[in-house]
Amino acid sequence: MSRKGDILHVLATKSSNKQLVHRNALAVFADLKGILRETAAELNSQICAIDHSVVVEFVDRGEYEVEIRFSGDSLIFQVHSNAFALPEKHPLRQTPYVQADEKRTFFGLIHVYNFLSDSFKMRRMNDAGMLLSRFFVNGEGHYMAEGLGRLGIPLTEARITSEVMQSWVEHAMLQAMDMDLVVAPFNEIHEISVMELEGLREELRQRTSKRLGYRPTGGR
Repeated sequence: MSRKGDILHVLATKSSNKQLVHRNALAVFADLKGILRETAAELNSQICAIDHSVVVEFVDRGEYEVEIRFSGDSLIFQVHSNAFALPEKHPLRQTPYVQADEKRTFFGLIHVYNFLSDSFKMRRMNDAGMLLSRFFVNGEGHYMAEGLGRLGIPLTEARITSEVMQSWVEHAMLQAMDMDLVVAPFNEIHEISVMELEGLREELRQRTSKRLGYRPTGGR
């Protein structure tokens, strides 16, 4: 086969599959947006009847990002614009499912990060978020997820349903609310500079992190 023939073969196989994976990921993300919008509206109407100070908000940030805010937390969902291959030593590469078809090793990714809502409201740029989970979908629409607590989902040889995505969203929200802010040890914060004291909006620019400054209160 000529070099042009080799190129055409790759374009018709690997490149075509990557485009399919990307389209599937975008379709799943579009459905996820709808689920988040409906979830926010439903929860907000219900919680407002209990406590008007607690608000659940949905924020559409474009084709590749969406946010839901609740109870002082923000979950940022992002879909990547590329398809990724599983690492060579990934356990799934040893399964009959993947070995039967190399195209099944390519996945689109949706990440969900947890931040404090005040980090964005007060523009505390030093604050850090935490990756709670990442959702994988391949060209066949089969899926899996990695994540904390019940956010992990084993590879499933079935099409994604709204029920699956709804469950994933709800577990992400519960996981975020399980992470409580913990007071830093006194000896770590006994010094503060003038610049820190006169920081943005007169906030103490201490780095607040869902990864470093939080701990789960209990499992679900």
